[in-house]
Amino acid sequence: MKVKYTFLLFLFLNCSVSLANTWQQKASFGGIGRHRAAGISIGNKGYMGLGHVNGTGQDISYKDWWQYDPASDSWTQKANFPVSVHGAVTFSTDTKGYVGGGSSLNGEFFEYNPQTNTWIAVASCPLNVGDVQGFSVQNKGYVYLGNQLAEFDPLSNSWTIKAQSPVSYGQWTCSFSTESSGFVKSGTNFYEYKPAVNQWMQRATFPGLMSNGSSAFTMNQKGYVTCGYVGGLANVTDQVWEFNPGNNQWNMVAEFPGTKRRFPVAFSINNKGYFGTGTNGINLNDFWQFYENPLSLSEQEIAAIQLNVFPNPATESVQFSFEGINSSLLTECSILLYSLDGRILKEEKIESQNHILKRGNERNGIYYYSIVHRSKQLKTGKLIYY
Repeated sequence: MKVKYTFLLFLFLNCSVSLANTWQQKASFGGIGRHRAAGISIGNKGYMGLGHVNGTGQDISYKDWWQYDPASDSWTQKANFPVSVHGAVTFSTDTKGYVGGGSSLNGEFFEYNPQTNTWIAVASCPLNVGDVQGFSVQNKGYVYLGNQLAEFDPLSNSWTIKAQSPVSYGQWTCSFSTESSGFVKSGTNFYEYKPAVNQWMQRATFPGLMSNGSSAFTMNQKGYVTCGYVGGLANVTDQVWEFNPGNNQWNMVAEFPGTKRRFPVAFSINNKGYFGTGTNGINLNDFWQFYENPLSLSEQEIAAIQLNVFPNPATESVQFSFEGINSSLLTECSILLYSLDGRILKEEKIESQNHILKRGNERNGIYYYSIVHRSKQLKTGKLIYY
């Protein structure tokens, strides 16, 4: 057992990372609250619409389409999508957006041209896709169904079936893309697709709570997975996880400060993430921006220090030992302890370079801790009580 705990301590210490991300609420989505909506970005604008509400027992789908301008933080209604639909799949190129599949379409896709504000039909997808998040790489679109993947080339207006995924993806999965790859998360399964070589590669298992129903976006070549349901639809979370393709690591970052939810929409504009709509039983139309918040010099100093957390796993008290930093700077920081579902269980001001966190009523299990300075999370990691 001692060998096992030593390994776990090494693993958890290596999960501690520096963070400087911030959420900011923006102008609410122009349409009414909804979930299973669709969203994309084209150039320096965002687009969102479609989706449905069904809380009263009556299922109402929408076809309205809205443009978001980050410069003015405003929404403008655009040409309606050709049909009312929810669970549609989206992807975009530098100049056009593509929406199709879902509840009302059998593989039909439409192209949106923001210059002319028009929709036109394009070649139908050979897969009857829906309730998944598509992705784009090098101005080609990708959608998936089960273990099948289809690529859309706008230049030839044609679809091509590509290499099969090693796993079969169910509904309500999410994906994001970097400059050269697409990444798909379903439950804890997480795979990278490399279009240049038409190959799938397994990446680090997703460690968060979200079963599915999340949304994802890319910021500075890192992927972010937000909210979703945990086990069943009624249990939703506000967790936000960052994936770094460079070191194949997941890190939990600043939790979403708004209402927990499932089936939101997310996209990126100019290395900032945008997130909104969804439901927790109530359909929501709030809208948020996620961005990197530069660290001050003192915060950079804190983020760069060596932190040892021991014993870990622990039965009672845990010591947070900070090496190579002035104690007066540390006293501006706090330690926050979180449950797995993202609830803050404890918050303590750091009193010295060897701060003792005493166990209270926490049950045996896994928890998260954060070192916070003026609402910025600078380091985070896992803690086990047994």
